[in-house]
Amino acid sequence: MTAHTLRLAEADHYAVGIAALQVALAKARRENLKPPPKLTLSQWAERYAVLSKETSAQTGRFRAFAYQRGIMDAITDPSVTTVTVRKSARIGYTKILDHVVGYYIHQDPAAILAVQPRVEDAEDYSSTELAPMLRDTPVLAAIAGDARARDSGNTILKKLFRNGASVRLVGANSPGGFRRITARIILFDEVDGYPISGAGVEGDQIALGKKRSETFWNRKIVIGSTPTIKGLSRIDDSYEESDQRRFHVRCPHCDGLQVLDWGGPHTPHGIKWDKDENGVGLPDTVHYVCSISGCVIDEADKEEMIETAEANGGGWIAGKPFAGHAGFAINTLYSLFPNATWRLLVKEWLEVKDDPLKRKTFINLVLGEAYEDRGEQALNEARLLARCEVWNAEVPDGVAVLSAGVDVQLDRIEVEVVGWGRNEESWSVDYTILEGDPGEPAVWAELDKHLKRIWRRADGRGFEIMAACVDTGGAHTQMSYAFCKERLGRRIWGIKGESAQGGQRSPVWPIKKPTRRTKASFRPVILGVNAAKDSIRSRMHLDAPGPGYMHYPADRDLNYFGQMTAERSVVKVSAGRRYRIWEQLPGRANEALDCRVYAFGALCGLFHFGLKLNRRADDVGARLTPAEIIPATASAVDSGSSLGDAAAPPAAAPATVVGPGASSAPRAAAAKRSLGSLLPK
Repeated sequence: MTAHTLRLAEADHYAVGIAALQVALAKARRENLKPPPKLTLSQWAERYAVLSKETSAQTGRFRAFAYQRGIMDAITDPSVTTVTVRKSARIGYTKILDHVVGYYIHQDPAAILAVQPRVEDAEDYSSTELAPMLRDTPVLAAIAGDARARDSGNTILKKLFRNGASVRLVGANSPGGFRRITARIILFDEVDGYPISGAGVEGDQIALGKKRSETFWNRKIVIGSTPTIKGLSRIDDSYEESDQRRFHVRCPHCDGLQVLDWGGPHTPHGIKWDKDENGVGLPDTVHYVCSISGCVIDEADKEEMIETAEANGGGWIAGKPFAGHAGFAINTLYSLFPNATWRLLVKEWLEVKDDPLKRKTFINLVLGEAYEDRGEQALNEARLLARCEVWNAEVPDGVAVLSAGVDVQLDRIEVEVVGWGRNEESWSVDYTILEGDPGEPAVWAELDKHLKRIWRRADGRGFEIMAACVDTGGAHTQMSYAFCKERLGRRIWGIKGESAQGGQRSPVWPIKKPTRRTKASFRPVILGVNAAKDSIRSRMHLDAPGPGYMHYPADRDLNYFGQMTAERSVVKVSAGRRYRIWEQLPGRANEALDCRVYAFGALCGLFHFGLKLNRRADDVGARLTPAEIIPATASAVDSGSSLGDAAAPPAAAPATVVGPGASSAPRAAAAKRSLGSLLPK
């Protein structure tokens, strides 16, 4: 073959290669210009989403449950502007939120703003959810760039992508976090955990976030949370404004359409289980009773009921007309995760039902409902009085530790000594009023003597007061400071109630460690009285001995309990936000309640410094049996009592009153003046 012939052959090959390249470029250009397929969020998630090992028990492709698909598709429905999800735990909402972010990065590129309760939560979401998703989902990894690159477009709270999409994460507690941000997609997560007072001086966080999207005609606002306290719940408020959808299923026996609810002991439908001969619940016998015909539904039927709900005319059904705002409410009964079987939920309930704080958590996280404190209607002085007991010694056998609460008034000092047993069951061991001017040393000397006293159990064992909290916020602050400063070694702590703004709930005992500057001078402990009163009020509702139950001796009178119930939890409104505070009723004294708050604060202080209460109870042989609780008999009731023939304690002096230089005998008249009157001093 001649050189000329070779050149002609090479030219032909070159022409073929050029033609092939042009065809490939034209095809790539058409692919790039072709809009992505129209996918709903659930379709996008099942086609592209990948579960990461950091956040999922199983890795691989995502498969949505039926109730998840309805929520996801509402978010990408063009007719929906706002989506509210009032949820329990264990229904997969975090993954739904992840897929919303992925969808609006890849499928419909947009600026996204995600609002978490705190800046720390935003950082945690970015590192534990967002980063693994961007790494493991191929279509997102292709446009995310190098996650290790340190540039202004890739930080833990700010992500920019090659296709123009972006993600900004902020904390609801950050006053400046919402400034200079414009976004089309606004995601509010766990809104009931946002600070009640708003984002500082900037205002309400949800209102601030919504304003960031006002310029977009096609904006999306997603609001999701587990509810907390009824009357204060943001997610409840948002759900009330929506079309209120609930997920309906068909009974496999009678075909009745219904919502799965927990029910209760007085409702014929819901989750039910058997008990053994001792009245102990048996989780293995759990079943669901149909609300339509009373059919017994086994858990084996649950998955099919849920997955076939839409095909059978059920699924998400609205309770109000739709006006651009779709609302969803769902609880853990629907969850198809292995850790949310009905048997496990009953087991959890049986473990927490007798603890008011754990019960609240169950109602929030499992039932997906706001906790309602019905205490204002249920508590009354007469019912508490009827619970008084006669003990066989000044220290009941269940007591492991004594603490004291000291309330300083203008003309006296009031002291309650409280015994604490296993799981914070408590006994009001003594309530004493020390008459005298707290501006003079004499009454403080009597207080010191009282706090040094040894209290005896029936077997002769002596108990000292392990810690005491002394009010320093009254008219005799300097005298209180001086008294406490000299006795810090005995754990006599000067305290001051927090200046609660917007109903905030600080820990009962502060967790902040003292600095070198604060160590150098005496400062009172700032006690979280709001949280303490929440706890005490919930425990006053308990009606059977056990964890948290409050026992009272027979020498308490009706007016003592009037002081214990002298404050009410009320809802206030400020700057458009509702919050709950404790408010003293007009004309009512509350010294007894304050003393109990301070005694509880002293116990929390002991916990802070290492006390193990249950272990201490074992060490001192604390015990409590039904035989040790002797109810005051009806024969001991004063004939003039308003309780008539009801069982109640005898009408005795409610407190021991001791004045400087006086005998230790009770002075009933002075006690009646202090505890008997409901007028504040």
